[in-house]
Amino acid sequence: MASFEFLKYIYLLTQVNKLGNVKIRNVLNHFSNSENLYKCTANDLKRINGIDAGISEEMISVIRNKEKYFREFDEIFAKAERSSIKLACITDGEYPENLKRIFDAPVLLYYKGMLYDSDKYSLSIVGTRTPTEHGKYNCEKFTEELSALSIPIISGFARGIDSIVHRTCVKNKRINYAVFGCGADVIYPYENNKLYSEIIECGAVISEFPIGAKPDKVNFPRRNRIISGISIGTIVVESGIKGGALLTAEIAVDQDREVFAFPGNISSKQSEGTNELIKRGQAKLVTNIDDILNELEMKLKPVLKKNYSSKTETLRLNLSESENKIYSVLDYEPVHIDRINELTELAISDCLVNLLNLEFKSLVRQVPGKYFMRV
Repeated sequence: MASFEFLKYIYLLTQVNKLGNVKIRNVLNHFSNSENLYKCTANDLKRINGIDAGISEEMISVIRNKEKYFREFDEIFAKAERSSIKLACITDGEYPENLKRIFDAPVLLYYKGMLYDSDKYSLSIVGTRTPTEHGKYNCEKFTEELSALSIPIISGFARGIDSIVHRTCVKNKRINYAVFGCGADVIYPYENNKLYSEIIECGAVISEFPIGAKPDKVNFPRRNRIISGISIGTIVVESGIKGGALLTAEIAVDQDREVFAFPGNISSKQSEGTNELIKRGQAKLVTNIDDILNELEMKLKPVLKKNYSSKTETLRLNLSESENKIYSVLDYEPVHIDRINELTELAISDCLVNLLNLEFKSLVRQVPGKYFMRV
């Protein structure tokens, strides 16, 4: 972990306007220690890649007033300690490994809980704040199955899909990180107050924003790049055409991460974004976790259980002829019992008995109105 003095050095650099994360890393690479920076001239600074005359002059001004900024940092650090919030800079070992590799990785992270080395194998799951019942179910199912394989799960703590992701993980005591668009001490939305505490018990809440920072709208696109940046792949459950989850997916593509999306009903607003991602070729269509595991097999190999095999495929080998016939005509969108009867040419009573058996085997789910769907 970085020393207190080094954290102050990093904080000082973050107070220079137009000196973003990329340029700060250039400064860190140029100066072997903070004392060299404090003694430098404007001409010394202009030798650093990306530092022009305007930025160098402002840096000199900030350095001259460093004691004021150090006092600010002392207050922030004291507040963090009182809230059990830790700081990690980009040079620290506990800083998420994948995140270090993105173009504009935050040089300073605030987090509460524990960061784990296994986050290098993590997947992010994101989606709309107003999911359908179909989306809720699939979100919980995929989160449960992936986290059961010791894959850490990342999401954004928002209402809807994000909250379902975190609740599913904490219910099963699985590692998960919630990335905030506000300070790590600010619970937003507030109804997730209990969830906040539960996440800390089996993962961490993470933010690049200082203690007490409010959840301003402009913060969330920046948060999204961290969600995708920590992960090796991003899964979009449901999203509108202009949803934040869609933005996360597009950022993931730019970060050279794998993107996966659930196909949805073409008349559903919650599936407009995911269907568009698939149509553009920006996301791979997924209907079960094997679609993800097969794509990421080499990257996930160290954490996948050696005896893992597809639960669905294993169960299907043991289906009766009637069960298999029914399962074959079902889809991931609900199908009415009358249509199942028509396609299989089995009596309604036989259909219902076999559908019940398939439900017991966790291959089929019934939804209101005598509709059935694959799971």
